[in-house]
Amino acid sequence: ILKRRGFTNVHFVEEQEKPDPEFSTVGYPNPEDPQAFKYLEKLGEKYYSDILIATDPDADRLAIEVLDENFEYKFINGNKLGILLVNYILSQRYDKGDLPENSIITRSIVTGNMVDAIAKKYGVKTELALTGFKNICSKVSEYENTKEKNWIFGFEESIGYSYGTFVRDKDGISTAMMVAEMAGYYKNQGKTLLDVLAELYDEFGYYNDKSRAIVLDGIEGQNRINRIMEDFRNSSLEKVGDLKLENKIDYLYDETGIPKSNVLIFEYSDNSWFALRPSGTEPKLKLYIYAKGKDKESSDFKIKELDKAIIEKIQKVM
Repeated sequence: ILKRRGFTNVHFVEEQEKPDPEFSTVGYPNPEDPQAFKYLEKLGEKYYSDILIATDPDADRLAIEVLDENFEYKFINGNKLGILLVNYILSQRYDKGDLPENSIITRSIVTGNMVDAIAKKYGVKTELALTGFKNICSKVSEYENTKEKNWIFGFEESIGYSYGTFVRDKDGISTAMMVAEMAGYYKNQGKTLLDVLAELYDEFGYYNDKSRAIVLDGIEGQNRINRIMEDFRNSSLEKVGDLKLENKIDYLYDETGIPKSNVLIFEYSDNSWFALRPSGTEPKLKLYIYAKGKDKESSDFKIKELDKAIIEKIQKVM
């Protein structure tokens, strides 16, 4: 699809071009793991490639690395790529007069909220959905029929993206096309995607994130996950450093306008927050931490404080 769109300087990892049921070139075929880029980085260094693109085996999720000023490849996580795509799509359509007033984007409830500020700049609203693209894309058909809203884009932090209404699910192929187009557009301006991210942080503040997956196997593990969720449900972290708890959202019991789910979100002062939820497919408790600061150092400090307080509370329950 990249070659059909006119990209000629495209190279593929030969060892990964053909189906390999053993996934012998990677320890774990998940592009969320930077280790999955090992072969790509070697190929990129050979051709001085601006970006590296990796999908998972069924090509519905996608992650990238970007060549920095020191000629090293930097991994761009799901939240940051979502920020870049939302900004690129909305700014381009706005400049061309092709952005309807009733446009919306959708993100999952555990995905970073910097995109909300970017969307607001262009008069676009953000809707929240439960994790998974059956939820993120659930209202596309309804909006098409009612003309109530114009659905533009949906994504979640776990490197799933959907642009437009022709796929209606996460899709790494069309996202690869958009990433290449975006990178080419900014390269013509003398910028890398890292440069664009830095500009967005200067404009909107430095948003950063950290996620954990705490593995708790077996029946006892499930019991521990349940105890941890109930402990946080009944006893919040009211103050963490200078951050004060301002709001708690319990998606299992509160009326939120979206289906019930065992997810807790704690919102603190200064636009910092964290979310807890049990995995729906694995014996894991998932933790998502977000913070906004004036720069990377202040944002990282808030995340470190939240992470420490949350883990200490979890360990007391375990």
